[in-house]
Amino acid sequence: MERKEKLNRALCDIRKAHRMIYSYQQRMLGLMKFISAKLDFAQISGVKHFSNDMYKRRNGYIDVHGDMWAWDFLYSYLFQYYLGEKEIEGGDSIALSVVQYSDTGFFENCNNDDRTDIASFAAEEESSSKLLFIIERKPKAAEWEWNIEEIVHNREYASKNHTRCIVECGNGGRQCLYSFGIEEFIDEKTALESLDRLCGYCRDTGFADIRRV
Repeated sequence: MERKEKLNRALCDIRKAHRMIYSYQQRMLGLMKFISAKLDFAQISGVKHFSNDMYKRRNGYIDVHGDMWAWDFLYSYLFQYYLGEKEIEGGDSIALSVVQYSDTGFFENCNNDDRTDIASFAAEEESSSKLLFIIERKPKAAEWEWNIEEIVHNREYASKNHTRCIVECGNGGRQCLYSFGIEEFIDEKTALESLDRLCGYCRDTGFADIRRV
Protein backbone atom coordinates (compact mmCIF):
# COMPACT_ATOMS: atom_id res chain seq x y z
CA MET A 1 0.00 0.00 0.00
CA GLU A 2 2.86 2.38 0.83
CA ARG A 3 4.48 1.78 -2.58
CA LYS A 4 1.15 2.42 -4.31
CA GLU A 5 0.66 5.71 -2.46
CA LYS A 6 4.19 6.76 -3.32
CA LEU A 7 3.55 6.01 -7.00
CA ASN A 8 0.26 7.90 -6.90
CA ARG A 9 2.07 10.98 -5.54
CA ALA A 10 4.67 10.68 -8.31
CA LEU A 11 1.94 10.36 -10.96
CA CYS A 12 0.30 13.49 -9.60
CA ASP A 13 3.64 15.27 -10.13
CA ILE A 14 3.69 13.93 -13.69
CA ARG A 15 0.25 15.41 -14.33
CA LYS A 16 1.38 18.74 -12.94
CA ALA A 17 4.53 18.62 -15.09
CA HIS A 18 2.57 18.01 -18.29
CA ARG A 19 0.25 20.92 -17.57
CA MET A 20 3.22 23.12 -16.79
CA ILE A 21 4.91 22.11 -20.07
CA TYR A 22 1.68 22.95 -21.91
CA SER A 23 1.61 26.45 -20.41
CA TYR A 24 5.32 26.91 -21.08
CA GLN A 25 5.03 25.85 -24.71
CA GLN A 26 1.96 28.00 -25.21
CA ARG A 27 4.03 31.00 -24.11
CA MET A 28 6.86 29.96 -26.42
CA LEU A 29 4.53 29.84 -29.42
CA GLY A 30 3.22 33.30 -28.58
CA LEU A 31 6.77 34.57 -28.17
CA MET A 32 7.80 33.28 -31.59
CA LYS A 33 4.84 35.06 -33.19
CA PHE A 34 5.88 38.21 -31.36
CA ILE A 35 9.53 37.95 -32.46
CA SER A 36 8.52 37.23 -36.05
CA ALA A 37 6.31 40.31 -36.13
CA LYS A 38 8.77 42.65 -34.43
CA LEU A 39 11.69 41.63 -36.66
CA ASP A 40 9.45 41.70 -39.74
CA PHE A 41 9.76 38.08 -40.86
CA ALA A 42 6.91 36.48 -42.73
CA GLN A 43 6.73 32.87 -41.59
CA ILE A 44 7.18 30.46 -38.72
CA SER A 45 8.06 26.84 -39.35
CA GLY A 46 10.15 24.49 -37.30
CA VAL A 47 12.10 21.32 -36.82
CA LYS A 48 12.83 19.12 -33.83
CA HIS A 49 16.42 18.50 -32.72
CA PHE A 50 18.24 16.30 -30.16
CA SER A 51 16.07 13.25 -30.93
CA ASN A 52 14.00 11.77 -33.73
CA ASP A 53 10.69 12.96 -35.10
CA MET A 54 7.67 10.70 -34.84
CA TYR A 55 6.03 9.96 -38.17
CA LYS A 56 2.63 8.46 -38.89
CA ARG A 57 2.25 5.50 -41.21
CA ARG A 58 -0.49 5.41 -43.83
CA ASN A 59 -2.93 3.92 -41.32
CA GLY A 60 -2.40 6.92 -39.04
CA TYR A 61 -0.39 5.09 -36.38
CA ILE A 62 3.12 5.88 -35.21
CA ASP A 63 5.60 3.03 -34.92
CA VAL A 64 6.57 2.57 -31.27
CA HIS A 65 9.58 0.32 -30.96
CA GLY A 66 12.38 -0.62 -28.64
CA ASP A 67 14.95 1.62 -30.30
CA MET A 68 12.96 4.78 -29.59
CA TRP A 69 14.11 7.29 -27.02
CA ALA A 70 11.70 8.81 -24.54
CA TRP A 71 13.06 12.13 -25.88
CA ASP A 72 11.32 11.35 -29.20
CA PHE A 73 8.00 12.21 -27.51
CA LEU A 74 9.21 15.61 -26.22
CA TYR A 75 9.29 18.10 -29.09
CA SER A 76 9.71 21.17 -26.93
CA TYR A 77 12.99 19.96 -25.40
CA LEU A 78 15.13 21.33 -28.25
CA PHE A 79 13.24 22.95 -31.11
CA GLN A 80 14.24 25.28 -33.94
CA TYR A 81 11.82 27.90 -35.21
CA TYR A 82 12.64 29.08 -38.73
CA LEU A 83 11.29 32.58 -39.33
CA GLY A 84 12.25 32.86 -42.99
CA GLU A 85 14.49 35.06 -45.09
CA LYS A 86 14.36 38.51 -46.61
CA GLU A 87 16.47 40.86 -48.71
CA ILE A 88 18.37 43.70 -47.03
CA GLU A 89 20.63 46.53 -48.09
CA GLY A 90 22.98 45.98 -51.01
CA GLY A 91 21.00 43.05 -52.37
CA ASP A 92 22.22 40.66 -49.64
CA SER A 93 19.75 38.42 -47.82
CA ILE A 94 19.36 37.36 -44.20
CA ALA A 95 17.63 34.31 -42.72
CA LEU A 96 16.63 33.87 -39.09
CA SER A 97 16.12 30.90 -36.81
CA VAL A 98 15.47 30.90 -33.07
CA VAL A 99 16.46 27.73 -31.25
CA GLN A 100 14.66 26.84 -28.02
CA TYR A 101 16.84 24.96 -25.54
CA SER A 102 14.48 24.05 -22.72
CA ASP A 103 17.40 22.46 -20.85
CA THR A 104 21.11 22.87 -21.63
CA GLY A 105 22.13 20.14 -19.16
CA PHE A 106 23.46 17.74 -21.79
CA PHE A 107 25.65 20.41 -23.37
CA GLU A 108 27.13 21.65 -20.08
CA ASN A 109 28.93 18.34 -19.46
CA CYS A 110 31.70 17.96 -22.05
CA ASN A 111 32.35 14.36 -20.99
CA ASN A 112 28.82 13.21 -21.76
CA ASP A 113 28.01 11.82 -25.23
CA ASP A 114 24.93 9.77 -24.28
CA ARG A 115 21.77 11.81 -24.72
CA THR A 116 19.70 9.21 -22.89
CA ASP A 117 21.87 9.15 -19.76
CA ILE A 118 20.16 12.00 -17.94
CA ALA A 119 22.09 11.23 -14.76
CA SER A 120 25.22 12.51 -16.54
CA PHE A 121 23.61 15.85 -17.50
CA ALA A 122 24.58 18.90 -15.50
CA ALA A 123 22.23 19.46 -12.57
CA GLU A 124 19.08 21.44 -13.32
CA GLU A 125 20.36 24.30 -11.15
CA GLU A 126 23.60 24.40 -13.14
CA SER A 127 21.85 24.36 -16.52
CA SER A 128 19.69 26.95 -18.25
CA SER A 129 16.73 27.44 -20.56
CA LYS A 130 17.75 29.65 -23.44
CA LEU A 131 17.08 30.95 -26.92
CA LEU A 132 19.80 31.01 -29.55
CA PHE A 133 19.17 33.46 -32.39
CA ILE A 134 20.90 32.39 -35.60
CA ILE A 135 21.01 35.01 -38.33
CA GLU A 136 22.85 34.30 -41.56
CA ARG A 137 23.73 37.00 -44.05
CA LYS A 138 24.68 35.89 -47.55
CA PRO A 139 25.84 37.82 -50.58
CA LYS A 140 23.35 38.15 -53.42
CA ALA A 141 24.98 35.59 -55.74
CA ALA A 142 25.92 33.07 -53.03
CA GLU A 143 24.16 29.97 -51.71
CA TRP A 144 23.10 29.66 -48.09
CA GLU A 145 25.63 28.11 -45.70
CA TRP A 146 22.91 27.39 -43.09
CA ASN A 147 24.65 24.57 -41.20
CA ILE A 148 21.97 24.45 -38.52
CA GLU A 149 22.57 20.94 -37.16
CA GLU A 150 26.24 21.74 -36.63
CA ILE A 151 25.38 24.94 -34.78
CA VAL A 152 22.49 23.63 -32.68
CA HIS A 153 24.51 20.70 -31.28
CA ASN A 154 27.73 22.63 -30.81
CA ARG A 155 28.47 22.57 -27.07
CA GLU A 156 29.93 26.07 -27.12
CA TYR A 157 26.86 27.66 -28.71
CA ALA A 158 24.37 25.49 -26.79
CA SER A 159 25.92 26.17 -23.39
CA LYS A 160 24.47 28.66 -20.92
CA ASN A 161 27.85 30.43 -21.06
CA HIS A 162 27.56 31.42 -24.70
CA THR A 163 26.69 35.07 -25.22
CA ARG A 164 27.16 36.23 -28.81
CA CYS A 165 29.55 35.94 -31.71
CA ILE A 166 29.97 36.51 -35.45
CA VAL A 167 31.07 33.52 -37.55
CA GLU A 168 32.53 33.80 -41.04
CA CYS A 169 30.94 31.49 -43.63
CA GLY A 170 32.52 29.71 -46.57
CA ASN A 171 30.05 31.37 -48.95
CA GLY A 172 31.47 34.83 -48.23
CA GLY A 173 28.68 35.58 -45.79
CA ARG A 174 28.51 35.66 -42.01
CA GLN A 175 26.39 34.28 -39.19
CA CYS A 176 25.40 36.11 -36.04
CA LEU A 177 24.77 33.84 -33.04
CA TYR A 178 23.19 35.52 -30.02
CA SER A 179 22.03 33.75 -26.83
CA PHE A 180 19.39 34.92 -24.37
CA GLY A 181 18.05 33.26 -21.26
CA ILE A 182 14.32 32.68 -21.78
CA GLU A 183 13.75 34.74 -18.63
CA GLU A 184 14.92 37.76 -20.66
CA PHE A 185 11.62 37.51 -22.56
CA ILE A 186 9.39 37.38 -19.49
CA ASP A 187 7.06 40.12 -20.77
CA GLU A 188 6.70 42.53 -23.68
CA LYS A 189 9.02 45.16 -22.16
CA THR A 190 11.91 42.76 -21.54
CA ALA A 191 11.32 41.07 -24.91
CA LEU A 192 11.60 44.40 -26.74
CA GLU A 193 14.73 45.28 -24.76
CA SER A 194 16.30 41.94 -25.71
CA LEU A 195 15.44 42.38 -29.39
CA ASP A 196 16.92 45.89 -29.26
CA ARG A 197 20.18 44.44 -27.90
CA LEU A 198 20.24 41.90 -30.71
CA CYS A 199 19.59 44.53 -33.38
CA GLY A 200 22.14 46.88 -31.82
CA TYR A 201 24.79 44.17 -31.86
CA CYS A 202 24.11 43.46 -35.53
CA ARG A 203 24.49 47.14 -36.39
CA ASP A 204 27.51 47.81 -34.15
CA THR A 205 29.47 44.89 -35.63
CA GLY A 206 28.57 45.86 -39.19
CA PHE A 207 26.75 42.57 -39.61
CA ALA A 208 23.49 44.07 -40.90
CA ASP A 209 21.23 47.05 -40.30
CA ILE A 210 18.47 45.12 -38.54
CA ARG A 211 15.78 47.08 -36.72
CA ARG A 212 12.57 45.98 -35.06
CA VAL A 213 9.21 47.39 -36.10
